[in-house]
This record gives sequence, C-alpha cells and structure tokens, in this order.
Amino acid sequence: MTAVLLIISAAMSGIVFFFTGLYTDWYWYFIPVLLIIPFYFIAFLIHVILAGILGLFFSKKKPVEKPSKYFYTITVESLKQLLFFLRVRTRLTGIEKLPEGRFLAVYNHVSNFDPLVLVTQIPDRGIILVSKPENEKIPIVGKYMHMSGFLVIDRVSPIKAKKTVDKCADWIKRDIASAAIAPEGTRSKDGRLLPFRAAPFSAAKKSGAPIVIITFRNTQDIKKNFPLRTTKVEMDIADVIYPEQYAELNTMAISALVREKMLSALGQVDSVRPDDSDKDLKSDAHTEGSGTEN
Repeated sequence: MTAVLLIISAAMSGIVFFFTGLYTDWYWYFIPVLLIIPFYFIAFLIHVILAGILGLFFSKKKPVEKPSKYFYTITVESLKQLLFFLRVRTRLTGIEKLPEGRFLAVYNHVSNFDPLVLVTQIPDRGIILVSKPENEKIPIVGKYMHMSGFLVIDRVSPIKAKKTVDKCADWIKRDIASAAIAPEGTRSKDGRLLPFRAAPFSAAKKSGAPIVIITFRNTQDIKKNFPLRTTKVEMDIADVIYPEQYAELNTMAISALVREKMLSALGQVDSVRPDDSDKDLKSDAHTEGSGTEN
C-alpha cells in the first residue's frame, strides 16, 4: 500500500506542478518533491474514507466463519501506515525460528501497539489477533477487524470466552489462520511480566499447534515520543514450544512453562508471588475463560 500511495501522491503532485505552470522555471522544480508529503496524507485519508463507506455494507453482528483475505490485507496495510505516521521503526529478530504452518503466538503486553506491530511484522502468515470487545466498537476500524477475522474475548463471561478460544483452536487446526493473544490478560504498567491466564493455551492443546513466544520492548514509548521522536521497537521471536514438548502437560503447566521462557527472554526475575499466580491459574482452570486487553 505504501508504494501505491506514493505513486498516487507523486502523480497528484506532478499534475498540480504542471497545471500551475511552475515547470517553466527550473528554480521551482523542488516543489513536486515537497508536495508529495501532503498529498501522501491526502491519499491515505481518501483510502480511510473509502474503507469507511465500504464497511457500511457489513454487519459486526454476523459471525465470521472465515477471515476475509481482502479485508485482512487492507487492515494490515492500514496498520502499517499508522505505525509509519507514528514514526515507529521495528527491529525484528528470531524470524528464522518461526515454524512452518499455523501456530499460537503469545506475547508480553506493555502497550496497545504490541499486537499492531506483531501483525504488521509477520503479515504473510495470516495471524488473527484476539483482543477486548471494545476494539470492535471503534468506527471503521472495528468493522475491518471483524471482517478480517480478528476475534474478541469476553472477560466477563467464561462461556463466551471459551467460545473464542475454541474458535482460535478450530481455525489453527483447519489451517485457516494462526492466532496471537496476550496471556497476561491486561497491559503491564511497569513492564514487569504479569501472571498468565491458563485458558489461552487450551487453543494450543486442542489444535496441536506450536506455541511461538514473542517479546516486545519500547512499544510503551510510542505515545510519548510522537510526533517529535522516532520510537525504535524491538520485537523478538524468542522461542518456540512444539506440541511434543507440551503433550503431557495441562494448560496450567504450559502457562507456567511459557511464562518462565518469556521471563528469561526479557531478562526479568519473577516478581509475582507464587500464591497470586496460582490463584489466577486455578481460576482459569475452572472457567476456561481468558481476558486480554489490546
């Protein structure tokens, strides 16, 4: 999409330059270059407006049985543009560890931008984000998320939450999409890893998929750095746990194993009291529900 918008903005700049007659004097030749920047923003704004109009023909109340490749592509490309405007530059490491086929991705959650960076850095693998229901209420964005197959998880109703986790497992197992979820269930305010929910890992158990452990650094700085400074985000595919490694474990044990590996990748010492962590895990074991805030 970036290339398309650049071509459109360059064309618009050239047309204005030609019809104003500035091309007759060589010292005005820098004008088209300067005009590309505002026209790029205008082209993107037109894209957003057209996306909003197209979204009027679809209802968020209708369950999505299969993600739309068209809407998924438009959504991911739009998120790329958003991160570009926010001056986010991402350094991705560990991509060679990514397994073939579908997988369940789990990541530490320190900012609303974590999942956006994740899905734009690995766009060719069809990763469906699992987030809070409030995100689907965002104008235009909500509809495109819905049609793209992005799922919401109800943190109040364990039954509804279980349906979301089961849908993740079903799509992974049937090779429809991979899924990404934050097992902490909410953002960490200080960057320290919070207790994990166990229920998201039932998607891995039911689908028999690899669990990809991803860590983020510096995404919490995006808001305070914009617009004056660039934010250098670090995204690392730290480790992969394959089905044969967790086959004999229940979701609570898998959760503990993944959390230990993520702590190691982040270079953190566990600051959560064992009794607090156990309490959250046992709650999940009873309800099979999960909460995640993206």
